[in-house]
Amino acid sequence: MGRALIVLTAVLALVATGCGSKPKPVTKAQYEQRLQAIGNNLFVAANALGAATNTQVFNDNIDKLKKVVHDAARELNGVRPPGAAAQRQNERLVHAYRQLEQEFDKVKDARRSSYPRAVAALQGVQKSAAAQETIAAAQQLRKLGFKVPVFATIGGSA
Repeated sequence: MGRALIVLTAVLALVATGCGSKPKPVTKAQYEQRLQAIGNNLFVAANALGAATNTQVFNDNIDKLKKVVHDAARELNGVRPPGAAAQRQNERLVHAYRQLEQEFDKVKDARRSSYPRAVAALQGVQKSAAAQETIAAAQQLRKLGFKVPVFATIGGSA
């Protein structure tokens, strides 16, 4: 029993610290592939929002979009693109995606009140500081020569 408790404690400690893993170095092409996949997933999840006005379906779709944003942050947090400048922009994206995940709860709350309020809240998310941060990081990555799809950002034109 004592040994099992020690093993369980060690496993929980590893999980809490992210298994002690450091971001994995990736090539420019591998990083761009990840950004493309994130962009595709965000596009699909965001488009699903327009298909539903029913409160439960709409909020389920918001949850799916939140999961995509969460997964994007986790995916990018686990990699290290080439170059210190690109790494800084990657960190900006990770931070912004994590902030956006929280912003979507406001949309769900608004939808419980009315659909027009949900649309207004969603527009607020698109104009939020976190959304603008995704755009700014993407623009900087492009200046560094990376291909960043527009759909990898949330908000206005990137």
